[in-house]
Amino acid sequence: MKAKLGALAMLLLLGALLAVGFFLYERETEKDRQIAEQKRVIDALEMRLDRSWAEELVADVRVDALTRDPDSGQPEMTLTFAQYAPGTETPSLRKTMTLPGEEFYVDALVVQFQRKLVEEGDGLRGKSLLFFRRAFGDRQKPLDGVPLYRQSAATGVSDDIPDGLRVDLEPSEYERQVWSRFWTYANDPGKAALAGIRVAQGEAVHTRAVRGQVYKVTLSASHGLSLVPRLPGAMVGETPDASVR
Repeated sequence: MKAKLGALAMLLLLGALLAVGFFLYERETEKDRQIAEQKRVIDALEMRLDRSWAEELVADVRVDALTRDPDSGQPEMTLTFAQYAPGTETPSLRKTMTLPGEEFYVDALVVQFQRKLVEEGDGLRGKSLLFFRRAFGDRQKPLDGVPLYRQSAATGVSDDIPDGLRVDLEPSEYERQVWSRFWTYANDPGKAALAGIRVAQGEAVHTRAVRGQVYKVTLSASHGLSLVPRLPGAMVGETPDASVR
Protein backbone atom coordinates (compact mmCIF):
# COMPACT_ATOMS: atom_id res chain seq x y z
CA MET A 1 0.00 0.00 0.00
CA LYS A 2 2.80 2.37 0.94
CA ALA A 3 4.57 1.51 -2.32
CA LYS A 4 1.48 2.41 -4.33
CA LEU A 5 1.09 5.69 -2.46
CA GLY A 6 4.76 6.45 -3.05
CA ALA A 7 4.42 5.73 -6.75
CA LEU A 8 1.31 7.91 -6.95
CA ALA A 9 3.07 10.74 -5.15
CA MET A 10 6.00 10.40 -7.53
CA LEU A 11 3.66 10.57 -10.53
CA LEU A 12 1.95 13.64 -9.12
CA LEU A 13 5.31 15.29 -8.53
CA LEU A 14 6.47 14.47 -12.05
CA GLY A 15 3.21 15.82 -13.44
CA ALA A 16 3.61 19.05 -11.49
CA LEU A 17 7.20 19.42 -12.67
CA LEU A 18 6.15 18.83 -16.27
CA ALA A 19 3.36 21.41 -15.95
CA VAL A 20 5.75 24.00 -14.50
CA GLY A 21 8.30 23.23 -17.19
CA PHE A 22 5.70 23.58 -19.94
CA PHE A 23 4.49 26.88 -18.45
CA LEU A 24 8.04 28.26 -18.32
CA TYR A 25 8.74 27.06 -21.86
CA GLU A 26 5.55 28.71 -23.18
CA ARG A 27 6.36 31.94 -21.38
CA GLU A 28 9.86 32.10 -22.82
CA THR A 29 8.79 31.18 -26.36
CA GLU A 30 5.94 33.70 -26.17
CA LYS A 31 8.46 36.37 -25.19
CA ASP A 32 10.62 35.36 -28.17
CA ARG A 33 7.58 35.55 -30.46
CA GLN A 34 6.73 39.02 -29.15
CA ILE A 35 10.30 40.24 -29.70
CA ALA A 36 10.30 38.80 -33.21
CA GLU A 37 6.95 40.49 -33.99
CA GLN A 38 8.17 43.83 -32.65
CA LYS A 39 11.35 43.63 -34.73
CA ARG A 40 9.36 42.71 -37.84
CA VAL A 41 7.01 45.69 -37.46
CA ILE A 42 9.80 48.19 -36.74
CA ASP A 43 11.99 46.92 -39.60
CA ALA A 44 9.05 47.16 -42.02
CA LEU A 45 8.17 50.65 -40.80
CA GLU A 46 11.76 51.80 -41.32
CA MET A 47 11.66 50.51 -44.91
CA ARG A 48 8.39 52.35 -45.58
CA LEU A 49 9.79 55.58 -44.16
CA ASP A 50 12.77 55.24 -46.49
CA ARG A 51 10.52 54.66 -49.51
CA SER A 52 8.12 57.47 -48.64
CA TRP A 53 10.83 60.02 -47.83
CA ALA A 54 10.46 63.20 -49.87
CA GLU A 55 11.66 66.81 -49.77
CA GLU A 56 8.04 67.90 -50.21
CA LEU A 57 4.51 66.68 -50.78
CA VAL A 58 2.06 68.24 -53.23
CA ALA A 59 -1.72 68.00 -53.34
CA ASP A 60 -4.65 69.75 -54.99
CA VAL A 61 -7.96 70.77 -53.46
CA ARG A 62 -10.83 71.50 -55.83
CA VAL A 63 -14.05 73.22 -54.78
CA ASP A 64 -16.75 71.13 -56.47
CA ALA A 65 -19.82 72.79 -54.98
CA LEU A 66 -21.00 75.46 -52.56
CA THR A 67 -24.39 74.59 -51.08
CA ARG A 68 -26.43 74.88 -47.90
CA ASP A 69 -27.41 72.16 -45.46
CA PRO A 70 -31.10 71.43 -46.10
CA ASP A 71 -31.87 71.19 -42.38
CA SER A 72 -29.82 73.99 -40.80
CA GLY A 73 -29.41 76.27 -43.78
CA GLN A 74 -25.70 76.58 -42.94
CA PRO A 75 -23.23 76.89 -45.85
CA GLU A 76 -21.32 73.78 -46.94
CA MET A 77 -18.41 73.08 -49.28
CA THR A 78 -17.90 69.93 -51.34
CA LEU A 79 -14.18 69.47 -51.95
CA THR A 80 -11.99 66.94 -53.73
CA PHE A 81 -8.51 66.40 -52.27
CA ALA A 82 -5.84 64.67 -54.40
CA GLN A 83 -2.33 63.99 -53.15
CA TYR A 84 0.38 63.13 -55.69
CA ALA A 85 3.16 60.60 -55.41
CA PRO A 86 6.40 62.52 -54.69
CA GLY A 87 7.93 63.96 -57.84
CA THR A 88 5.04 62.89 -60.08
CA GLU A 89 1.62 63.98 -61.25
CA THR A 90 0.12 60.61 -60.33
CA PRO A 91 -2.51 60.76 -57.57
CA SER A 92 -1.66 58.49 -54.65
CA LEU A 93 -4.73 59.46 -52.62
CA ARG A 94 -8.04 61.04 -53.58
CA LYS A 95 -10.92 61.98 -51.28
CA THR A 96 -14.17 63.87 -51.77
CA MET A 97 -15.70 65.45 -48.69
CA THR A 98 -18.34 67.93 -47.56
CA LEU A 99 -17.29 70.41 -44.89
CA PRO A 100 -19.41 72.98 -43.04
CA GLY A 101 -18.65 76.64 -43.60
CA GLU A 102 -17.28 78.95 -46.27
CA GLU A 103 -13.56 78.57 -45.58
CA PHE A 104 -11.58 75.32 -45.50
CA TYR A 105 -8.40 74.45 -43.66
CA VAL A 106 -5.71 71.87 -44.43
CA ASP A 107 -3.20 70.98 -41.76
CA ALA A 108 -0.10 68.82 -41.98
CA LEU A 109 2.77 67.46 -39.93
CA VAL A 110 6.50 67.26 -40.41
CA VAL A 111 7.78 64.89 -37.75
CA GLN A 112 11.46 64.23 -37.12
CA PHE A 113 12.59 61.22 -35.11
CA GLN A 114 15.59 62.42 -33.12
CA ARG A 115 15.77 59.30 -31.00
CA LYS A 116 14.20 55.89 -31.24
CA LEU A 117 10.42 55.81 -31.10
CA VAL A 118 10.37 52.45 -29.36
CA GLU A 119 12.81 50.51 -27.24
CA GLU A 120 12.94 47.61 -29.71
CA GLY A 121 14.53 49.49 -32.59
CA ASP A 122 16.86 52.37 -33.28
CA GLY A 123 16.39 52.60 -37.05
CA LEU A 124 13.76 55.38 -36.98
CA ARG A 125 16.25 57.84 -35.50
CA GLY A 126 17.15 60.58 -37.95
CA LYS A 127 14.18 59.93 -40.24
CA SER A 128 11.47 62.46 -41.07
CA LEU A 129 7.84 61.90 -41.89
CA LEU A 130 5.74 64.35 -43.92
CA PHE A 131 2.01 63.95 -44.38
CA PHE A 132 -1.18 65.90 -44.81
CA ARG A 133 -3.23 65.36 -41.69
CA ARG A 134 -6.82 66.57 -42.14
CA ALA A 135 -9.19 69.06 -43.74
CA PHE A 136 -11.92 70.94 -41.88
CA GLY A 137 -14.31 73.83 -42.34
CA ASP A 138 -14.47 77.10 -40.44
CA ARG A 139 -17.71 75.97 -38.78
CA GLN A 140 -16.34 72.81 -37.19
CA LYS A 141 -13.64 71.82 -34.73
CA PRO A 142 -10.36 70.57 -36.23
CA LEU A 143 -10.81 67.24 -34.42
CA ASP A 144 -14.07 66.77 -36.33
CA GLY A 145 -12.35 67.25 -39.68
CA VAL A 146 -11.71 64.65 -42.38
CA PRO A 147 -8.40 62.76 -42.06
CA LEU A 148 -6.30 62.93 -45.22
CA TYR A 149 -4.38 59.73 -44.54
CA ARG A 150 -7.08 57.23 -43.53
CA GLN A 151 -7.84 55.10 -46.52
CA SER A 152 -7.47 51.40 -47.05
CA ALA A 153 -9.23 50.31 -50.21
CA ALA A 154 -8.17 46.71 -49.71
CA THR A 155 -9.78 46.19 -46.32
CA GLY A 156 -11.99 49.18 -45.65
CA VAL A 157 -10.12 49.59 -42.37
CA SER A 158 -10.30 53.05 -40.83
CA ASP A 159 -7.67 53.69 -38.20
CA ASP A 160 -4.85 56.04 -37.27
CA ILE A 161 -2.18 54.42 -39.44
CA PRO A 162 -1.25 56.30 -42.65
CA ASP A 163 -1.71 53.96 -45.60
CA GLY A 164 1.78 54.28 -46.98
CA LEU A 165 3.23 53.28 -43.60
CA ARG A 166 0.88 50.39 -42.83
CA VAL A 167 2.88 47.20 -42.24
CA ASP A 168 -0.02 44.74 -42.34
CA LEU A 169 -3.40 45.07 -44.04
CA GLU A 170 -4.87 44.06 -40.70
CA PRO A 171 -2.50 45.72 -38.22
CA SER A 172 -1.25 43.66 -35.30
CA GLU A 173 -1.81 44.81 -31.74
CA TYR A 174 1.81 45.89 -31.54
CA GLU A 175 1.59 47.98 -34.73
CA ARG A 176 -1.48 49.71 -33.30
CA GLN A 177 0.43 50.39 -30.06
CA VAL A 178 3.30 51.99 -31.99
CA TRP A 179 0.95 54.40 -33.76
CA SER A 180 -1.06 55.08 -30.63
CA ARG A 181 2.18 56.16 -29.00
CA PHE A 182 3.12 58.18 -32.07
CA TRP A 183 -0.15 60.15 -32.03
CA THR A 184 0.28 60.85 -28.33
CA TYR A 185 3.64 62.43 -29.15
CA ALA A 186 2.26 64.29 -32.20
CA ASN A 187 -0.42 65.90 -30.02
CA ASP A 188 1.79 66.61 -27.01
CA PRO A 189 5.03 68.50 -27.83
CA GLY A 190 6.26 68.09 -24.25
CA LYS A 191 6.06 64.30 -24.34
CA ALA A 192 7.41 64.31 -27.89
CA ALA A 193 10.52 66.23 -26.81
CA LEU A 194 11.18 63.79 -23.98
CA ALA A 195 10.89 60.93 -26.47
CA GLY A 196 13.26 62.56 -28.93
CA ILE A 197 10.61 63.44 -31.52
CA ARG A 198 10.34 66.96 -32.91
CA VAL A 199 7.07 68.07 -34.48
CA ALA A 200 8.49 70.74 -36.75
CA GLN A 201 5.24 71.68 -38.45
CA GLY A 202 1.72 71.38 -37.17
CA GLU A 203 0.02 74.44 -38.60
CA ALA A 204 -2.89 74.81 -41.01
CA VAL A 205 -3.38 76.89 -44.13
CA HIS A 206 -6.83 78.10 -45.11
CA THR A 207 -8.74 80.08 -47.70
CA ARG A 208 -12.26 81.04 -48.64
CA ALA A 209 -13.75 78.48 -51.01
CA VAL A 210 -14.51 79.67 -54.56
CA ARG A 211 -16.64 77.35 -56.69
CA GLY A 212 -14.61 75.62 -59.41
CA GLN A 213 -11.26 76.85 -58.07
CA VAL A 214 -8.33 74.45 -57.64
CA TYR A 215 -5.74 75.14 -54.94
CA LYS A 216 -2.22 73.71 -54.80
CA VAL A 217 -1.14 72.65 -51.32
CA THR A 218 2.58 72.11 -50.76
CA LEU A 219 4.26 70.67 -47.66
CA SER A 220 8.02 71.07 -47.38
CA ALA A 221 10.34 69.94 -44.60
CA SER A 222 12.24 73.21 -44.89
CA HIS A 223 9.54 75.73 -45.81
CA GLY A 224 6.44 74.35 -44.13
CA LEU A 225 2.93 74.45 -45.56
CA SER A 226 1.53 76.69 -48.32
CA LEU A 227 -1.68 77.01 -50.33
CA VAL A 228 -1.95 78.90 -53.64
CA PRO A 229 -4.66 78.94 -56.35
CA ARG A 230 -4.17 77.13 -59.65
CA LEU A 231 -6.19 77.72 -62.81
CA PRO A 232 -9.86 76.92 -62.10
CA GLY A 233 -11.42 73.60 -63.06
CA ALA A 234 -8.93 70.78 -63.47
CA MET A 235 -6.36 69.25 -61.19
CA VAL A 236 -2.91 68.30 -62.44
CA GLY A 237 -3.14 65.64 -65.13
CA GLU A 238 -6.94 65.81 -65.20
CA THR A 239 -9.43 67.18 -67.70
CA PRO A 240 -12.02 69.66 -66.40
CA ASP A 241 -14.56 67.84 -64.22
CA ALA A 242 -18.16 68.18 -65.35
CA SER A 243 -19.26 67.50 -61.75
CA VAL A 244 -18.08 70.94 -60.66
CA ARG A 245 -21.26 72.96 -60.16
